[in-house]
Amino acid sequence: MKQVFVSYSRHNLDAVTRLIRDLNAVGVNTWHDQTLTGGQRWWDNILANIRDCDIFVFALSPESWESAACRSELDYVCKLGKQILPVLVSDGININLLSPPLSEIQITDCRSGEKDSVLALVKSIYSTPASPPLPDPLPPLPPVPLSYLSNLNDRIETTETMDPEDQKTLLFDLEEELRKGRSPKEVRALLLRFRGRDDLLARIGTKIDAALKSLDDNPTAQPLKPAAPTPAQHSRQDSAPVAKIPPVVQPQVDDVPIVPGSKRFRYTCPSGDNPRLVSDVERWLQSQGFDTQQMQTDNQGLLLQIKKRGKWRDYLGMATSLNIGFHQSGDALTVQIGAGNWVDKAAAGSVGMFVLWPLAISAGYGIWEQQKMPEKVFDFIGSRLTYKSQ
Repeated sequence: MKQVFVSYSRHNLDAVTRLIRDLNAVGVNTWHDQTLTGGQRWWDNILANIRDCDIFVFALSPESWESAACRSELDYVCKLGKQILPVLVSDGININLLSPPLSEIQITDCRSGEKDSVLALVKSIYSTPASPPLPDPLPPLPPVPLSYLSNLNDRIETTETMDPEDQKTLLFDLEEELRKGRSPKEVRALLLRFRGRDDLLARIGTKIDAALKSLDDNPTAQPLKPAAPTPAQHSRQDSAPVAKIPPVVQPQVDDVPIVPGSKRFRYTCPSGDNPRLVSDVERWLQSQGFDTQQMQTDNQGLLLQIKKRGKWRDYLGMATSLNIGFHQSGDALTVQIGAGNWVDKAAAGSVGMFVLWPLAISAGYGIWEQQKMPEKVFDFIGSRLTYKSQ
């Protein structure tokens, strides 16, 4: 019987658990890391099970594709020459933009959870040729991901660059320490050290500020009551922080007009990097199914308007869009997002933000908020720029 290793992000645990249950029900022998604990031994156990597996199933989602742990597992599997079966378990992935090896392999779509998709995966598992013998010598073992290390202070003080997934995981773990009863004073000290990292991302810095403010406002508060253990708490720590530490954006003192009902964020961004950043944002939005157009604003800024293709266009109306304003001042970039009118770039010329962001479009902005698009845009920008303190 073939042994199947399932690589996944904890963010998709529910979908992956259902998939594994369905595979087990038809006799497929699977292994995943749900019952393990953190640290070097955890990682060693994972690598050992990868070497022992016949087929490596990669549960594909935006979170697993960005996860340092999942990508490290995938890289190790490629070096071992194991058979790989990518399985789509979540929306948000543009298959055409995937890089090798996943771009070279047929992907099974299991997002619906329907039995037909599971049966298609089972058929692929049983029809996949056997993996070749392990190479001799074995490839070097990949180092344990930062998200698997157990000492919080060591993770904060590491001299290695922390990628976005490691930073999100570390913030999540600090919140969990507070929940489990660790002294708020100790957690505050760790948050301050974390906040001082040179590679800290803007979105993480803002969440740390919100957490510090919460601790400062309640200095005598009792630690959070420990939550009941769940399978997710025993699985890998590679998901985004819980919503208890939300991004809180404070108004800035600069020459960018504050549009009522909009949201704004400030980043460290050299002026020379601004055009490339805007181009990256525009390409990402277009890959997500949005029409985009650029315009200059009256205050020497740049406005990027976006509108969803297809059903959203009918739902929001042809005139309603999401506006993303970029304003550079020295090495500080202010990004402001609000709703407004979809204006033809050819006829618009130089326009003012207040013309494009009237309060009358607040209902349309509410629809965008429900789809969490402002937050997704801020997260994308924040993943490419470092944090600028308020």
